[in-house]
Amino acid sequence: MDLKLPPLTVGTARPEDRLATITALFAHAERYTIEAIDWYLTKRRRPAQWSRLLRSIAVGAAVVGGIIPLVHSASPGLITPDWGFVFLAVGAGCVLFDRVFGHSTSWSRFARTGISLQHALALAQSEWVSVLVTLDPAQPGKEELRDLLSVVKRLQSKVHEIMQEETSGWIGYLAEGLEELNFTAVNRSSRGVVPGQATGAP
Repeated sequence: MDLKLPPLTVGTARPEDRLATITALFAHAERYTIEAIDWYLTKRRRPAQWSRLLRSIAVGAAVVGGIIPLVHSASPGLITPDWGFVFLAVGAGCVLFDRVFGHSTSWSRFARTGISLQHALALAQSEWVSVLVTLDPAQPGKEELRDLLSVVKRLQSKVHEIMQEETSGWIGYLAEGLEELNFTAVNRSSRGVVPGQATGAP
């Protein structure tokens, strides 16, 4: 599902149509905000699944890796302690994979953005109703119309601010993930751990 701005259809600028025009504008902003909320809350599901899977494997591998030396001490012939390092490496790899690809971060970021949008929408709806109940629908005053238009503008501005913040956070985290992956690869190379040589291959 792509998040796109829905087409805007409003009335005319005639005095008798101004309330209907502003109402249509608010409905447009409200619709877009609701679609954005659904988009972010839907997008968080896959990162959440990956995050739980990777974290579970990491924790399980760390526990098993820590137990293996104890098992070896109790029964030396049952398993070699080197397997402990293998499981610890698997756990560390899962954590690194999660950090580089940002599954846990994406999960929390999408959820936080969806909640922030819900709060902005609820506040705008409350402000809209509070102004609407004080005006005369048959002959709304200019001050009330300006107040209603201000509610629309604040909602649009807040939604843009929240989504821009989320996008900037995603770009920043992507850059950090690539830097961390490159740093890890450089460290492994500096220690002589390169593909084809990790097992002593010539």
